[in-house]
Amino acid sequence: MHYTKNSILTYQSGVELLLRNSLHKDSIKQTVVRYGYDEKELNYIYGLNKELTDLVDASEAAKNRKRIVYHDKSVLLARIKKDYMRYLKLTRIALADDVKAGEALILNGARARTINEFVLQMTVFVSNLLKNKDWLNALNVYSIQREDIEQLNDRLKELSHLSDKCLEAQGEVRRITSLKKKKLVDIQGYVSDYVKVVRIAFEEKPGLLVSLGIKAKG
Repeated sequence: MHYTKNSILTYQSGVELLLRNSLHKDSIKQTVVRYGYDEKELNYIYGLNKELTDLVDASEAAKNRKRIVYHDKSVLLARIKKDYMRYLKLTRIALADDVKAGEALILNGARARTINEFVLQMTVFVSNLLKNKDWLNALNVYSIQREDIEQLNDRLKELSHLSDKCLEAQGEVRRITSLKKKKLVDIQGYVSDYVKVVRIAFEEKPGLLVSLGIKAKG
């Protein structure tokens, strides 16, 4: 019985059956105690399996939180990008002859391909635009008001906050995954030894081995 040959849930079910029947079947319980596995020891291993269940549940919850926050970030980024590209194109027209604006607002050239660099371009555009009344006034003809740019700025701040939450969510998933792997290895050590002992103890009683979820060796 080894977890690497099964899914975690399948392995846990096997351990659950093994320990439950070891604790509640007198014919098994009375025998294994003579091999050093009293009720306290069996309950300890049983407890490890319960701890693993808690970690598996926590892992799924953490992964779900990660999916949600990454989805929220993706939706917000798409919305920001749409507004930004619209403002960018109109700003290029409105300030076509303003070299200083072209440099300060990064109006020229292609947009960055990586998300971080693209967000930086948007942040610079919004930040420098909000600092210059003349540039903002030049956009009024296209019905772009200061409030529109400020709203985009607020969304960029929200995006930064969501990016931090994404990193936190990813870190939590990795932390719990690490704990889960360690707990699996810990349980495997105990279960592996116990199964070896049980095979010896019930070598002549294959029916009891089957009741523990252990296949008799041919």
